[in-house]
Amino acid sequence: MGRPGDFTVAVKKAAIQRQAGVCAFCGVSLDTPWSEGEYQGFAHHLLPLHHGGTGALDNCIYLCWGHHLYLGHGMTPYGIDKQGGSSGTWVQLQPEDFPYWEG
Repeated sequence: MGRPGDFTVAVKKAAIQRQAGVCAFCGVSLDTPWSEGEYQGFAHHLLPLHHGGTGALDNCIYLCWGHHLYLGHGMTPYGIDKQGGSSGTWVQLQPEDFPYWEG
C-alpha cells in the first residue's frame, strides 16, 4: 500500500499521455506502462507531499531517472524531496520550469 498522496494508476497514465511520452525537463522519450521510450520514466510530485502536495494530475510530472534524481533526491541544492534533499532549502517549481511539460 502506498503513502497518502501517491499517484493513482489513472493519474500516472494521464500525466505521461499529457507529456506525449517525454521527460518534462529534457524531452527524452520515456518508457512507462503507457509509452515506449529510450529511458525509464518516473512520476514526480511537482509540489512534494510534505509541503502540501497531492496525488492530483496537476501535481504529477514525468521525468527520466536522471532528472528525477537531479530535481528531487538530493542531487542539486534544491532539497525539494524529503527522500534525499538535505540542503535545508526548498524551491517550489512551476510548470513553466519544465520545457516539455504540456500541462
